[in-house]
Amino acid sequence: MSTHDVLTIGRLANGLYVEYLGETTTDDLMVGVGDPPPLCDRLWHGHPGIIWEPALQFVQVRWVGLEDTVESFGIGYSSDDDGRYRGLGVIAASDYEKRRRRVLAGQTPQE
Repeated sequence: MSTHDVLTIGRLANGLYVEYLGETTTDDLMVGVGDPPPLCDRLWHGHPGIIWEPALQFVQVRWVGLEDTVESFGIGYSSDDDGRYRGLGVIAASDYEKRRRRVLAGQTPQE
């Protein structure tokens, strides 16, 4: 699947593999008190994740390497008037695994 396969309400599901379609972040990653430091230093364009909360107006994603950061437990995505979540793209399980390995190795998600 391509990075242009934007998530729509009709495909919204817990456990769905997605990618981040926004710009790569360079902001500080906020971590909960007592939680371990993140395994990744930023949320990359193309970063892989898995939807863990498919609420229509506050979809939450567990981003690889950022599981205990605000990006995974405090940030949600809303659909636009056309039912699209423009910040999230759907990816195949094989793409998720490739990108997960790259991110955890300190590389960008995509070559």
